[in-house]
Amino acid sequence: MKIVHISTYPNGGAGNATIRMHKSLLENGVDSKVITRDYTLDLEGVKAFNSSVWFRRCSTLWKMIKILPNFYKEDQACEGFSSPLSLYYVHKHPDVVEADVVIVQWVSNFLDYSTFFEKINKPVYLYLHDMNHFHGGFHYLEDVKRFPQYQKLEQLYKTIKKEAYQKADIEVMAPSQWMIDISKKSELLGGFSHHRMFYGLDPERMKYHEQSQARQYFKLPEAGRVLLFVSEKVSNRRKGATLLIEALKKVKFEDNVSILVVGNYDKSIFDAENVYTTGLLKSEKEMSMAYSAADLFILPSREDNMPNVMLESLYCGTPVMSFSNGGMKEIINETNGIIIPEVEVNALTEAVQQWVDQPPTFDREQIRKEIISRFNLKTRGEALKTLINNRLQTI
Repeated sequence: MKIVHISTYPNGGAGNATIRMHKSLLENGVDSKVITRDYTLDLEGVKAFNSSVWFRRCSTLWKMIKILPNFYKEDQACEGFSSPLSLYYVHKHPDVVEADVVIVQWVSNFLDYSTFFEKINKPVYLYLHDMNHFHGGFHYLEDVKRFPQYQKLEQLYKTIKKEAYQKADIEVMAPSQWMIDISKKSELLGGFSHHRMFYGLDPERMKYHEQSQARQYFKLPEAGRVLLFVSEKVSNRRKGATLLIEALKKVKFEDNVSILVVGNYDKSIFDAENVYTTGLLKSEKEMSMAYSAADLFILPSREDNMPNVMLESLYCGTPVMSFSNGGMKEIINETNGIIIPEVEVNALTEAVQQWVDQPPTFDREQIRKEIISRFNLKTRGEALKTLINNRLQTI
């Protein structure tokens, strides 16, 4: 059985999840490959479709011409608005031609929906890392409401996708029931079969390190407690960094509580003697060290699917605090974290303050044991292999 994943990037949230899914299939003896747009990070079985910067620029120009007299002007406050048009004709790639099944992952600014779904003559899975496969250009529901200036293009792009989907043999996968439920109600994907399919993590690569060692690595106080926050981009409204910052300003911290911030963070936004920053951490080992150094990981997303960082934290035995929304509420419970019922600053402030004043006790070994039993790389690969095999047998 030959499987090809199509993904714009080999890294980032969706890219990392794709590579983990790819590795889970390799571990189960499946011939799995990944086609990315223009770089590979030298990962096993990953190939770039076209590494030319000039070709990417030509594709961008071509997309703008194709939508005339409409035009797209980027708004930095919008997390993403992606065209389904492209000059990357991925269906022609030899690995796609030879594949038995294609899994279309996060493909913004890469896949040309019209040509791909018209020309592909084999089973396709759409994997929902976000909502872009069933929106026109938007990636999440909140932005649909926040940016009415894109509605005309949104309808144009939805029409392009709807016509494209009608030409292919499609089924849908997503890691959270929350995402599946929304997709089933959508105009574009509501009529297709849906499957809940997790991606796995390697327990040998994402593991708990001795806390004293991890704290020394980041120059944190060895005594006391540590809160962890991961922020790739503070300005991303959906990720909730501004909610957390406002909440932290209101919390009355004790002297023995430190805050560790991983990612791009401007200390002028919120700073105190107990705030420590690491900058971006790119390796799984460094990230696992950060989770291990912490007593609680705060994930303040307003809207999210199945965040890698949540799973990584739990793999390291670190409990997670999150709002009761998205895929988080399907994973986090009283044994492995703290769920906040309302997406609101005061509710978050109250939850953090309660943790500071009366911290609950968690069993880190049990947290790790339970999450590995559900998200182990090999067992998730077995489940995906079985799903695909069953589908192929009906053809």
